[in-house]
Amino acid sequence: MAQNTETDLISTPNRSQPGLFRLSLMTLGLMALGLNTLVLTGCVSNSSIQSDSGLTPSAKPQVISNSRPIQTPTTADVTPDNLRVDLQTHVYHPIIWDEMRYKFDLADENFGHYSDYLAFYGERKTHLKRVSERAKPYLHYILNEVKKRKMPYEIALLPAVESGFRPFARSHQKAVGLWQFIPSTANIYDLDQTWWYDGRKDVVESTRAALDYLQKLYKLNNNDWLLALASYNAGLGNVYRAQKKYRKKHKDQTGIKEYLPNFWEIKEFLPQETQGYVPKLLAVAHIIEYSERFNIELEPIANRPYFSQIALNKQVSLGQVAKLSATSAEVLASLNPGYHQPATPPNGPYHLLLPVDKAEAFEEHIENNQEIFNIQWQKHKIRQGDSLSVIAKKYKTSSKAIQRLNGMKNANIRAGKTLLIPIPADKIAQVKAQLAQAEQQKPYKVNKTPNKTTQAKSVDTTAANSHLHKVKSGDSLWLLAKQYNVSSQQIAKANKLSFKTPLKLGQNLVIPGYEATTKIQHTLKTGESLWLVAKRYKVTTQDIAAWNNISAKKVLQPGMKLTIWTKETPNKSVKYVVKNGDNLWNIAKANQVSAQQLALHNNLSLKSLLKPGQIIKIPLTSAKNT
Repeated sequence: MAQNTETDLISTPNRSQPGLFRLSLMTLGLMALGLNTLVLTGCVSNSSIQSDSGLTPSAKPQVISNSRPIQTPTTADVTPDNLRVDLQTHVYHPIIWDEMRYKFDLADENFGHYSDYLAFYGERKTHLKRVSERAKPYLHYILNEVKKRKMPYEIALLPAVESGFRPFARSHQKAVGLWQFIPSTANIYDLDQTWWYDGRKDVVESTRAALDYLQKLYKLNNNDWLLALASYNAGLGNVYRAQKKYRKKHKDQTGIKEYLPNFWEIKEFLPQETQGYVPKLLAVAHIIEYSERFNIELEPIANRPYFSQIALNKQVSLGQVAKLSATSAEVLASLNPGYHQPATPPNGPYHLLLPVDKAEAFEEHIENNQEIFNIQWQKHKIRQGDSLSVIAKKYKTSSKAIQRLNGMKNANIRAGKTLLIPIPADKIAQVKAQLAQAEQQKPYKVNKTPNKTTQAKSVDTTAANSHLHKVKSGDSLWLLAKQYNVSSQQIAKANKLSFKTPLKLGQNLVIPGYEATTKIQHTLKTGESLWLVAKRYKVTTQDIAAWNNISAKKVLQPGMKLTIWTKETPNKSVKYVVKNGDNLWNIAKANQVSAQQLALHNNLSLKSLLKPGQIIKIPLTSAKNT
């Protein structure tokens, strides 16, 4: 491990010495009055992101000298009662950079290894200014999520390195969002990617997934955060392979095959981008910790929540949300970048983020006035021969309404494209009936079951996507309706039954409008709510409450087991693109499946050699049934 030989560099701080306040009475007074407007920090974009990126030092610049004054707390250091008290410093920090300062343990412990990047960032103050401005809506939320999990404070700065705090950022490797998830990893961590919505851009959901992933990598790297960060960037397989190369090169020094070299030891064996990835993050943290010495003035970010979450179970127009909440379209888009269309997806639950000073009034408005939910939206794929007027007539709306919703400058349309159609409240039933009638005219398919009997011939099988259910002991119309996410009236009508008619064992019932469901036992984890569980399995909180005989408002405890009926199939898998250094064992370990299971799922042997770029399927049974 390289040692620091620069005589003008500060040493790693001794955290056992007194001086926890680290602020003079004058500085404390200014902060309490809200006058501490000079905030210093530093962030950097990932080199794989276009614009404000590609920042790599061409040569080793001279390192900037820093020193930290140490001050002894006095009895005059008193925090006002109406301000939040920081348990470590007993000082409220109105600016979030001051909240984070002197808490970057990783940067302090590894000081001397990232010297190149200190001067590198110090020379790019305009870049850091832009990054800090973009971080303003997100940093407080991310930092508090990091603190809840007791993760290093440096993790809250990772979006600065990954995306420059741009939620719409996209890399040449198809990584998207603040945390730069690629599609395969996003699927593993339940980040939906549909025509309506991309969870990789969702501020709340992508942060949850990123922190889950990093904690998992931390455990898989023998509780080493630097190796976890390297794995986040390069893939776990590349880190394991680099360790193997190091052991092979230094087998006389390490002595044992199980020796686990650290990041600095394996750095030369990692991809070039990853070699700079970890030092970049540590340098950014160090610049924030000693920002005054770097003379970098950046955007002040208030140490308080920027946004509030509003749960939605119904579809809503984002334009109407902006209007009713008095929020600009730009701010609304920056807080809700996951929504691709002018309306939220039709099947919730989902959430909206609004500035804290707008959220309460909006919630009161929609609680007292449900008209915002009276318009529904329908996807329409343009066919040959379609015109805007023909489409408008079909959906009982106007061409201008379609143009306005889809941001069209004129009425020109192209076959193969998809439009979002607004359907007026008083026409919804009529349009749905017409669409259902057209759907019923399509060839009908019934899912066959091995034990189908002649009883099925006497029931109504005109509904699309039907399913035959064989009655078991304890079944009732109500329980079946909950199980298949349809109404008991629909089942009764499809089978020409009365609610008073008892069901018979072995009787076959048609379940109309059915999509395959799977029964799952979900064990509640720390921090999970009914809403989060519902979101994960694409059901409603009311469904989960009914299936488990609990109140939808019940406070759930970690370890509680919930029965979930989900449309996710137990054999669902996601695609994974093999990277350099990957093998069946490390891919299986990273995804919590066995190597045997992975090999069987892909028709491979345990001795199969994987090639970079090869696509393998990772079964999600273990991940989903937890």
